[in-house]
Amino acid sequence: MHIDSEVHFWKYEKTNSNIVIRNNKFLKQDHLPEQLTQSLQRNGVDGCIAVVAEDAEVETRFLSELALTHSEIKGVVGWTNLSDGHAADTIQGLNQYSPIKGFKIETAKGIEPPPDIMELLHTFHYSLDLSLEAGTNTNALNKWITTYPDQQFILQNCGNPDTKQAPSSAWENQIRELAKNQNLSCKIAGLLTGGSNAKSWKPADFYPFLEILFDSFGSERLMFASDWPFLLLAGIYVQWKSLLEKFTEKFIPEDRDKFFGENAARIYRL
Repeated sequence: MHIDSEVHFWKYEKTNSNIVIRNNKFLKQDHLPEQLTQSLQRNGVDGCIAVVAEDAEVETRFLSELALTHSEIKGVVGWTNLSDGHAADTIQGLNQYSPIKGFKIETAKGIEPPPDIMELLHTFHYSLDLSLEAGTNTNALNKWITTYPDQQFILQNCGNPDTKQAPSSAWENQIRELAKNQNLSCKIAGLLTGGSNAKSWKPADFYPFLEILFDSFGSERLMFASDWPFLLLAGIYVQWKSLLEKFTEKFIPEDRDKFFGENAARIYRL
C-alpha cells in the first residue's frame, strides 16, 4: 500500500490565516479531494493523510468530516492550541473523530505543550507533526523531543531546507542531530518548493538532500509525502513521485515499501 503522508484540503476563505495561501492566486481557491483523487490513482497511491493548512480548530473538524466521506483520506493531522488551559477538554472532545491521528505544532513559537497534555496525547496515541522554521531553537527542540522518548514526533517537509543551492551545513547538522532521536520520523516533501528555482529544477538538484535524509533517518523513519497542492507551485504530482521512485530504485523492495507506505501506516496507526 502506498500512502501520501501529507496533503492539504481547504475551502478558501478571505479570512484564511495562512500567509502563503493568502498571497498566491492559485492557492486562493478551493482545493478538495476531488481534485487530487485522480492523481493518487494514476500514481499508484492508495490513500493519504490530510494535514491542516491553517492553524484553526475548525479546519481539524472540516478535515475529519471529509475523511468520513472520502475513503482515500486514511487519517487527519489536526490543530488545536495544545498550550491552552482547556486543551485537555478539547482533545477529549476531538477524540470522537476517529480519523484524527495527531496534531501539528509550530516550533518557531517556542511554546511546548505542558507535561499533562503530552501525557494525554500519548494516552490517545496521537503523534505530533513539527516544522523547522526561522526562529526555531533547534537545541531546545531537540532537548524537548528527548524528554518524551515514547511520543511519536514527525518532521514536516524535510526540515524546510533552502533548495536553491546545495545543502547547507547548518541544515545538515540540524537534521543529523535531530535524527538521533529514534522517536522522530521525517516526511520527504517540500523540496520542490523550498527554493527560488521553482519550475526550473531538475531531479539531480535534490539528490544531495535525499542522501543526507536517508543516511540520517534510515528506511524505518522516512515517509513519502507530496505536500499537495503546494507541490503544484513547482511541479506536478507524477514528477515528484517519479523523482523519488528513481532515487530509491536500487533500494531493496522491503525498504521501498516502507518508505512509500508501510512507515506511514505504522506511524499514523492506519
